[in-house]
Amino acid sequence: MVMGNVFPMIQDACDVDWRQQSLYLSSLLQRLKTSPAVSALLGRYATLLGTSLLVWYVGTSLASWVRLRQFPAASWLANFSYLWLAKTTYSGRQYWVHRELHRKHQSPLVRIGPNELMTDDPDVIRRISAARSGYVRDTWYITGRFNPYHDNMFTVLEPRAHKQFKSRTLHAYSGRELPDFEAGIDEQVQTLVDTLRRKYAAPAAGNAAGKRRQGAPVDLGPISCYFTMDVITRLGFGHEFGYLQSETDLYNFLGGVRDLWPRMSTSADIPWIRNVLFSKFFLKLLGPGPKDKEGFGALMAVAKQHVGRRFKEGPDSKKDMLSSFIHHGLDQTECEVEGLFMVVAGTESTASAIRSVLVHTMSTPAVYSQLKAEIATAVRSGAASSPVIKNEEAVRLPVLQAVIYEGLRMRPPLLGLLPKVVPAGGDTLAGHHVPAGTAVCVNASSLLRSEALFGPDTDVFRPGRFLDLQDPEARAAMQRNVELAFGSGQWQCVGKTIAFMELHKVVFEANQDKLFRRFDMHLVRPLKPCDVLSYGVFLESNLMVRVTEAAQMETAQ
Repeated sequence: MVMGNVFPMIQDACDVDWRQQSLYLSSLLQRLKTSPAVSALLGRYATLLGTSLLVWYVGTSLASWVRLRQFPAASWLANFSYLWLAKTTYSGRQYWVHRELHRKHQSPLVRIGPNELMTDDPDVIRRISAARSGYVRDTWYITGRFNPYHDNMFTVLEPRAHKQFKSRTLHAYSGRELPDFEAGIDEQVQTLVDTLRRKYAAPAAGNAAGKRRQGAPVDLGPISCYFTMDVITRLGFGHEFGYLQSETDLYNFLGGVRDLWPRMSTSADIPWIRNVLFSKFFLKLLGPGPKDKEGFGALMAVAKQHVGRRFKEGPDSKKDMLSSFIHHGLDQTECEVEGLFMVVAGTESTASAIRSVLVHTMSTPAVYSQLKAEIATAVRSGAASSPVIKNEEAVRLPVLQAVIYEGLRMRPPLLGLLPKVVPAGGDTLAGHHVPAGTAVCVNASSLLRSEALFGPDTDVFRPGRFLDLQDPEARAAMQRNVELAFGSGQWQCVGKTIAFMELHKVVFEANQDKLFRRFDMHLVRPLKPCDVLSYGVFLESNLMVRVTEAAQMETAQ
């Protein structure tokens, strides 16, 4: 009976002219808007919805506070929301705020969000990173995903899957299977030396060439990134991209990433934002792509081109990291994804470490002179190869090692939260029970200023703290604490070997008579060497340095 009444009504509606239907609907909507009964009903629903949302927010906030109420909070806002964390990250002062966090609250565990704790305790960091700890990566790590369909090693969250992925790439990052691994870095060091000499270095005092050429200051901010970009692309793809030689930010990759850092870091630290922006759906819809003209997308296209050519020519056409990936079972798409992440991860962070070591050394005359003296002795005694020192030689130079480790301690290369999730049943950390599901974040900024680990003068750049330790085991333990800046255990950064090799060579050659073996370097503005912000990494600009060719050092025959 009902269906019999409905069908004639539908038929009548279809027979009415569409203009009449439009007028009818408009009239109906107008009547509904002005109807007191409808207004009252909508008002009740709005009130009910608003009340429900308020009750939900208060209830969830109270539950969040109760879970971690025993821990001091960075701000009262951190108990209930991510406003403090968002403000801290977006401000560009992340490093300085984090550095003082545990001093201020006198606790190895400080609450920074509704479900987030931060620690500077080395024992806690090693525990949550141990192979069989039961901890897994938080979704914070998905912010390293650029391909909506495929993860790279950084974005794999499950420990077993991560271990399997890491086992297929570790040989490439360590250089074990690559005979030209170190030589590839040496080539870029020499290119850096040539660039500085050709365009920036003033001749040594008394050199007749000084009448013809005056050195212009060089900005170490971009040029250090050009160097690390060419190193990682030379090692990864068998051919450097040419950033350093052209002194050009090709594809506007570095500039684009720098512009993105404030938003990218803030999005990473706020769970609901990152879960949307870095979801597969969102990346597919609005993420970078190989058709882009610049930035991540343009670099994706370049990586895709290099990988495609290698799969066509065969993996053994060159002995580089890409060939190692292929030999250990990565398919073409996995090579594209890992190749892109390798470039992203190996550029700004290592460049920042280089800048930290150089700037702190140049601004501390006693350390600068001590390092120059050790370098001169190594060159004259034949303890340092030419034209570029070997890595195995560099690790035997105590002052060089102390300067590098102290530079890393002063400004860690990575400032991200790197959170791990407490396993089922909870855990006891630093004597406190931490509920399951809590994200425990690493505070490298505070860790590396710990007086318990490094002595009472941790705010001072003093490489002597390593040299003063006569016990080799004590010195090695202090160095291992600095290396926590690269992660620990199963989550340790696989690029650490490459980073240290670059640091050894650049700092030695930058303070000698080649880059720094060949040059003297002085800050143009010693009272304010550069402009600096921190968004997961340090971003320095206007780091102006005056370069002067040093007198040649004689090598023992």
